[in-house]
Amino acid sequence: MVDPRRGAEFLEWFAPLARKAGPEGRSRLSVMRQAGGEVAGEAQALSVAFQGEFETMAEIEEWTAKRLRPLVAAFERRFAPDAMVFTSVFETIF
Repeated sequence: MVDPRRGAEFLEWFAPLARKAGPEGRSRLSVMRQAGGEVAGEAQALSVAFQGEFETMAEIEEWTAKRLRPLVAAFERRFAPDAMVFTSVFETIF
């Protein structure tokens, strides 16, 4: 999540890094445009999801150590305290 006043700057900075950091052919970058029936705008933080698909938890752990942690550190250096990062791991059921 990023302060909406820095949203364009963030996306310009992050998109090329996400392309390089993500698992090739199995990642995507999305921006939330609506939540709870409300259209996202300048009043709320820009919410961005960087998603990657992995076959095993071991792959996730390796990617996190090698790619994600350095990327988060760079993000925090540039955008904190106007931004925050959180991670989640989801398993596809069907």
